[in-house]
Amino acid sequence: MGAINLVNNLALLVALSVLSGFIRNRYTQRRNEPFLQGLCFGCVAVIGMVHPVVMAPGLIFDGRSVVISLCGLFFGPVAAVIAGMMAIVCRILQGGTGALMGVLVIVSSVLLGIGFYYRQTRQGVDMSVFQFWVFGLLVHVAMLMCTLALPSGMGLTVLRRIALPVMVMYPFATVLIGKVLSDQLVREHFVGALRENQEE
Repeated sequence: MGAINLVNNLALLVALSVLSGFIRNRYTQRRNEPFLQGLCFGCVAVIGMVHPVVMAPGLIFDGRSVVISLCGLFFGPVAAVIAGMMAIVCRILQGGTGALMGVLVIVSSVLLGIGFYYRQTRQGVDMSVFQFWVFGLLVHVAMLMCTLALPSGMGLTVLRRIALPVMVMYPFATVLIGKVLSDQLVREHFVGALRENQEE
């Protein structure tokens, strides 16, 4: 796998994902936020898919799993489904031998993101760096398991090539983007609390 290309791909997704916090703080209304965040994260995922790491014709890797799973984790099922559907349509249109695997990766990322969203909603506490890392690890273990959907004989070869860089770089990207989004939410809640106190 082109490790440098993968790093560049993830760096692009990190930079674009910061846009989510900017949009949230400046231009969104609460009732529209899941829809707008879904569109934002979906666009980020699609941009990454248009500039992927190509292992073979029709077999591509990018940062969609990071972006979509975090979309679900922070903004819930509506946002995650919108982002996921955008990525699925893009992956189907791209075609190739890895299309089924790509769709399964998107679906697993959506489901894990939503699952952790409801878990965190019930607990009502911010995730630590370690929890983000565990979340990223689970998402990308699921991603590696999706290699079983590749044509016979290809899955094991692909798994051997991608396992190490995926399990090192993707959870790291999950932690990085997750902390950026988490810190933005903490600041927003703090500013909101100050405003309420001032109004009282």
